[in-house]
Amino acid sequence: MNRDSKSEAPVKRLRSRLKEATADAILSAAAEVFAREGLHAAKMESIAEQAGVSVGTLYNHFTDRAALLEALREKRRHLLLARLDAALAPVEGQPVRVQLRAFLTALFAHVAERDAFMRVLMQLPDDSAQSQSKSRIRAELIRRLGAILDRGIRAGELRADGRAFYPALLMGMVGGALDRLRADEHANPPAPAWAEEILRVFLKGIEV
Repeated sequence: MNRDSKSEAPVKRLRSRLKEATADAILSAAAEVFAREGLHAAKMESIAEQAGVSVGTLYNHFTDRAALLEALREKRRHLLLARLDAALAPVEGQPVRVQLRAFLTALFAHVAERDAFMRVLMQLPDDSAQSQSKSRIRAELIRRLGAILDRGIRAGELRADGRAFYPALLMGMVGGALDRLRADEHANPPAPAWAEEILRVFLKGIEV
């Protein structure tokens, strides 16, 4: 590697960080504007102003409204998965009940916060893009649940028969609770209460 390429590397890293920071600022601004003004009434100019960038800069990062909304979906997905992983890390190796409780509590706390990102996502139509996003999130959740349940089975805490249905069964129970939360904007009980009740019912049928 020559001297010029070595000197260019820090500049490239700085540009990459600035680009990422600008994109994050735009997404945060978009979530606030969409949540405040609605998906259809919100203007791209308002989002640029909220983010403190020019309209041209906004379009350099996101070609249109659809790209912006898809990026919002992806950011919310990454935030959720990071939160779940952070909640599961301290309880790794503990009994399956403890791990599932941590998983469910983090999941419900994430949804119950009703931040700007969530308020925007709740306005989105259930189109193909939304369905694909939900499928990706569900697949990630089921993968994490499967790993927890398999550890519980190996530890002799859970019955092995019916293992193929366990993740989908638990996610179905979670989905029913989340549907209630979406239907009633005032329904916001503490996340631990939601998690504990679902966990109680779920484990009652599969614990050894």
